[in-house]
Amino acid sequence: MKMNMFHISRWASYAAALLMVAAPAALTSCKEDISEDAYAIKSMDTVSDMLAKRDDLSDIKALFEEVKLGKSANASSLLSVLSARGNYTVFAPNNDAVRAYVLEKTDGASQSIADLTYEQKELIAQNCIIDNGSQNAYELADFPSNGGTFATSNLKDRKLACTQDEADLLYVINGTSKVIENNLEASNGMMHVVNAVIAPSTNSVAELMGKAGNMRIMTKLLEITGYADSLKLRTQEEENYETENLNNAGSTKRFASFDFPFMEKRALGYTAFVEPDDVFKSDWGVPEPVYDEAQGVITNWDEIFKVIEEMCNTLIGADTTSGDVTNPANPVNQFVAYHLLDGSLSTDEFVHHFNEYGYNYVNALEPATKGYSVNVWDYYTTLGYPRGLLKITQLPDRVDAEQSFYLNRVSVYDDGITGDYHEIRVKNDNAPGQNGLNIKVRPTNGDFDNNALNGFYYPIDNILVITPETRQALGSERMRIDVTTMLPELLSNDMRGRKVAYFPTGYFKGIMNESSGTQIYYLQDGRVQINGSWRDYQGDEFLFSGRYDFVLQLPPVPVAGTYELRMGISNNGLRGMVQIYFGDSPNTTTPVGLPIDQREGKDQIPGNPWVKDDKLDEDAIRENDRNLRNQGYMKGPNYITVTGSEGKTPVRNQDSSPALRRILTTVYMEPGQTYFMRFKSAIETDNTQFFVDYFEFVPYDIVTSTTPEDIW
Repeated sequence: MKMNMFHISRWASYAAALLMVAAPAALTSCKEDISEDAYAIKSMDTVSDMLAKRDDLSDIKALFEEVKLGKSANASSLLSVLSARGNYTVFAPNNDAVRAYVLEKTDGASQSIADLTYEQKELIAQNCIIDNGSQNAYELADFPSNGGTFATSNLKDRKLACTQDEADLLYVINGTSKVIENNLEASNGMMHVVNAVIAPSTNSVAELMGKAGNMRIMTKLLEITGYADSLKLRTQEEENYETENLNNAGSTKRFASFDFPFMEKRALGYTAFVEPDDVFKSDWGVPEPVYDEAQGVITNWDEIFKVIEEMCNTLIGADTTSGDVTNPANPVNQFVAYHLLDGSLSTDEFVHHFNEYGYNYVNALEPATKGYSVNVWDYYTTLGYPRGLLKITQLPDRVDAEQSFYLNRVSVYDDGITGDYHEIRVKNDNAPGQNGLNIKVRPTNGDFDNNALNGFYYPIDNILVITPETRQALGSERMRIDVTTMLPELLSNDMRGRKVAYFPTGYFKGIMNESSGTQIYYLQDGRVQINGSWRDYQGDEFLFSGRYDFVLQLPPVPVAGTYELRMGISNNGLRGMVQIYFGDSPNTTTPVGLPIDQREGKDQIPGNPWVKDDKLDEDAIRENDRNLRNQGYMKGPNYITVTGSEGKTPVRNQDSSPALRRILTTVYMEPGQTYFMRFKSAIETDNTQFFVDYFEFVPYDIVTSTTPEDIW
């Protein structure tokens, strides 16, 4: 990606500011490397200047003059924002586009923007601007081309999708707006001219599905089970949060030599994976719906539902609710709930690429979107009761040019000590549509609008069902679950891997019973330190500070059994001591082991058993791992690499301060039960940190097998 003079200046300034946090001594050498030419920005027009010179963009310029950024009386107009320093991507609709939109909204009565409401003007203006912050504005080379979304939301907090038209190869934003002029470079960003107003749907996820035309069966199932109501918009709750925290808006909290912005919004969102009607027919023999357009009903619904009910009773379990599909225990209700995630996920958020083995993210602030080396997956909790565990896996582009996504893909890997962790084969892939495993997510390709106001829906190629076989397959492997996927609010507010923040008490519904002294911070390598040497899974972490005491709700396990619970740790002298508790109620937990001292490095482990792998042969590596386990520790996974090492240095073998895993407890767990962990500071001071990154839920037969657990 090229960088104009302003981008270079801003990047240098940002890097210097962050280096003051991480390594103040480095400033002397950096300063001399910056050319004075980097500050020569006055010769380039701002986006505002460019708009003023274009007669065909006068309408959008006028809207930018009127619409303000924010709700306060002294908020700046968007035009003044676009005249200031920054990195803005602007998809400017030309006058023909704006007037066509006005004509539609006024039922043909006017083409003048004066006849729009302020809300309509705000929608046009804010939806076409992306504030890229410290990152570069998007130029054409950065556009996703297969229906993916831009990584950064627009000013309306909406993700914009992009595809490439097969006929003329022009890029299309959100399925409607063709980019007819591109890469108009400004000193503070990049402008692209589009031929239609960008206006993402204001429907809820359930409502938008109902408009698709080929998803009538699942739309009806959402309605009769009550989940359509659950997926409705909750704007009042979101507005209440903003109102209650209005005084904190724009404020920061100083922590670890860095200013963390107060989290100003708390959007609520959902993600649905949906079988189109033809998949129900091909996989389960469900009759095609006969739809009465005038009445808005499926006239053969009884015939359709009879087949679905029979299949759910057969695959999930016999109905004990007398056919009450609103009861969470009803098999049809369980079937529908397993399609729904609490948390809004665009395709670029299904999994998080950062420091998996062999992947070079190139730039921590703008990670590469190609060159993926191994399978990357994340686990999510579904709605309903009992809650389910859903795994999303993305294949690397070295074996799949589309970098396809699959649900519940359970694989066999080249996981030996000298292996490279490539996928050898897929397990349990013998009955698509019957076992709920290895189900492909269909790419959007701009063919339909799946971008709702409160989330996304995605068509899938086979029927997704939580059967005993599904549970057994998921429960047969080690589950490494990043803490970010356990907190839907982080997913719905465009936070994961993109921002740092300080969160007030009560922000996360999955974090409860917080003491008044609990302070919560989210950090990500690149937002705190550029291309550093972090040992975190996926390059991010939570830090809890103060006299913290809180309870974390854990994700469900897929099958009943005994599990070894582990926690990833990255110890240093700024940490503290924590007492951990476990239980099946947030109010009743019992201690698991003695307090854990997160200040201790590998050299403080009793017996000093840690030895770097490359100093040992394979048998000695296994012996070394056993010695660590005897002290309650494990080396970090070989799958995770030190950030900034181009995917080459596993955290397992970082000499100075390797990442570790701490074995917490061994406990029997059931899929229908919710479990909790309590974390309490064991030191009476306000200045310590508690590090939380990921957890591992490991079936005990993996731990006790005669075949040693893999190092990955």
